[in-house]
Amino acid sequence: MFITLFFLMLLIISYIVDFRQYKNVFLLGIFLVSLFTSIVVEVLIPFLNLHMNINYLLMSNIIYALIVIVVMLLSLLNIKKKIANEGRFVTNMIVLGYGTFILINFLIIIFKPHILVDDLNGLIVIVISCLFYYLNLFFTLHNLYSWILSGVAKRKKGDFIIVLGAGIIGEKVTPLLQARLDKAIKLKKKSLDTMIIVSGGQGPDEIISEAEAMRRYLVDQGIRNEEIIMEDASTNTEENLVFSMKVMDEYKKGAIATIVSNHFHILRAAFLSKKLNINATVTGGSSKSYFYPNAYIREYLAIMYMFKKTHAIAIIMMLVFVIAYTLLRS
Repeated sequence: MFITLFFLMLLIISYIVDFRQYKNVFLLGIFLVSLFTSIVVEVLIPFLNLHMNINYLLMSNIIYALIVIVVMLLSLLNIKKKIANEGRFVTNMIVLGYGTFILINFLIIIFKPHILVDDLNGLIVIVISCLFYYLNLFFTLHNLYSWILSGVAKRKKGDFIIVLGAGIIGEKVTPLLQARLDKAIKLKKKSLDTMIIVSGGQGPDEIISEAEAMRRYLVDQGIRNEEIIMEDASTNTEENLVFSMKVMDEYKKGAIATIVSNHFHILRAAFLSKKLNINATVTGGSSKSYFYPNAYIREYLAIMYMFKKTHAIAIIMMLVFVIAYTLLRS
């Protein structure tokens, strides 16, 4: 338990130094794994008189896979509604790909357990399990840390509110983008002298720019036009921030920004703002429940790709240790 408390203190200190450090996600993971291990080893195993072996690992994989598959199936029920509300994008089907990944792991464990356990003293199932839990652990950690970050903006007053763009339908903002704008309006009412930067260019299938659609919505909601600055050249999140930073510098050097997106998106926005040396905090607007499954998976994949070298090193080190330990015991 002392080790668990030690990692909790490290996480708190690192978070205070800069909440936008990706190592905080690792520290959060180490803390939670340490906490879970302490509970299992120091409480459950002695209390239930258990002995750890490969069968428990198989059983935990099966139980975990069943839980995730049920969640994925429930999420799929929302896809039709999501497409109807947000448009027919390929990304709406990302949940199918993630569900397939879970299903493959599940089928291997269920239908070929003897091959996994018998060969190399169970090394195959151990390696698969490590990869399985590593990837799903970071999926959970990313989402959990996103919700933690969402409350940070309340502690820091910004000079500008940057609303990150998303797709529009016709000349209207989508429910997803509306949630971001509604959050910006709430922040604006608490700080009347803050300017709102609406950031988003015009896609090839869009009639107007996302920035213009957002400006119109804000004006309709009572925000004065002179309190809105349009950035209508960006095509992705990084460009949103780069071009918005240039706009801020024209008005005030060293300005502090509050970046507004949705809960599932603010983690990547936070990491990018650190990368670009923007003095900023982040906050998220709520979204319809049908949007979350695909959105969280998409953001998870994007962040994993952003830090692909870090994860490649971590996975290699983990597998080398696991394989060496398993072979030495065999």
